[in-house]
Amino acid sequence: MDMPSKELWVGVDWADEEHQVCIVDADGELVESFAVPHRADALKDMGRRLRASGRVAGVAIETPRHLIVYQLLAEGFVVYPINPETSHKWCKALSPAGATTDPDQAYALADGLSHHHARLRPLLPDEAQSRELALLCEAEVDLIRQRTAFVNELQHRLKDYFPAAMECFDDWTSPSAWDFVAALPTPQALADAPERKLYAFLKNHHIGAGPRWQDRIARRKEATTWPSDPAMLAVSPWRVQALVALLRTLETQLKSFRRRIEALFAQHPDAQLFASLPGAGPKLAPRLAAHFGSQRGRYESARSVQQLAGCVPVTTKSGKSKKVYCRRACQKPFRNTLHQFAFASLKDSQWARASYDMARDRGQSHARALRTVGAKWVKVVYRMWVSRTPYNEAVYLASLIRHHSPIIQWMQSHENQEKPSRKT
Repeated sequence: MDMPSKELWVGVDWADEEHQVCIVDADGELVESFAVPHRADALKDMGRRLRASGRVAGVAIETPRHLIVYQLLAEGFVVYPINPETSHKWCKALSPAGATTDPDQAYALADGLSHHHARLRPLLPDEAQSRELALLCEAEVDLIRQRTAFVNELQHRLKDYFPAAMECFDDWTSPSAWDFVAALPTPQALADAPERKLYAFLKNHHIGAGPRWQDRIARRKEATTWPSDPAMLAVSPWRVQALVALLRTLETQLKSFRRRIEALFAQHPDAQLFASLPGAGPKLAPRLAAHFGSQRGRYESARSVQQLAGCVPVTTKSGKSKKVYCRRACQKPFRNTLHQFAFASLKDSQWARASYDMARDRGQSHARALRTVGAKWVKVVYRMWVSRTPYNEAVYLASLIRHHSPIIQWMQSHENQEKPSRKT
């Protein structure tokens, strides 16, 4: 029996225990609907059942990462990851009352894909090395976020019972600060510590015994003069010690991740491109490479990348009304990486600094000015990425001069003026 030749579209509403699958034809007519248990054999059987139904042109699902997605890609299906907000609107179009079930949501995905696939882009997975780098960078950022949460909690606890310790360090992400409260966990321990012990601590941690530290050591007895709650003094040191142990473990793991990222990035085919960016450094260069990926056909233009990274605003027009506001619907990790890179580039790139200063002079906030710089960097990096050409500041400045860029004009008009200091 010959397989039917009609073009079909599939929607998958995934869940933890059971996935709902719906198949429609090009007109949105229901062909088949069935449930797939979340088991390895059932996921493999799903592919066979889809092929038996006809020529599947695409599969819509609300995630780019899931075991069911990996199975579909492995079997050669074209997968379209759909933004949950988009699929919600498709459901609302079919049921304005909002009453939906899992089969309804699967049908909405299939029907929406059948009508809008021309404006959607299928999932183009990067090669294994790029995917590994992206996952490592993502994990590193998550661990840094957890470290920040623990550091904030550590500071909060110290403020409650040990304010004198808070005065000793400005940077509580430093292991030296953790070691300090681990060695001297209470105000009394600090007050009773002999000077030689404190100066030995500074020496062992490569901290200079300057006037500020000399003053702190001289005033260490004042640590016990703060108001205190006996119950708090009994419990808080235990909590602080637990937080210090967690922070030390996180720091060890972060160093391990960093070594793996640097080793993998050194072997990446685009390492030279992203390492050439001024200010990117060993942390931001791998993250930028991970966000851009290795599939050159993924983006239509630099504008697509700007929208994905959230560095260009959204404009709405209706009659005489026009509104421009910050783009919230974007990849937040990409936006954060680009924000950090734009800031880091201000020190090493003349045109980036000039672009930032121009934006600030126009009244833009620090964050908005960095988005302006980031949007310009995306255009530069996109062209580098497509042409596989490393960045060259002199070449780009020459290009700006040839095109009579306002940035160059601004730089020339301000090169002989003393720039006022600006807090960034």
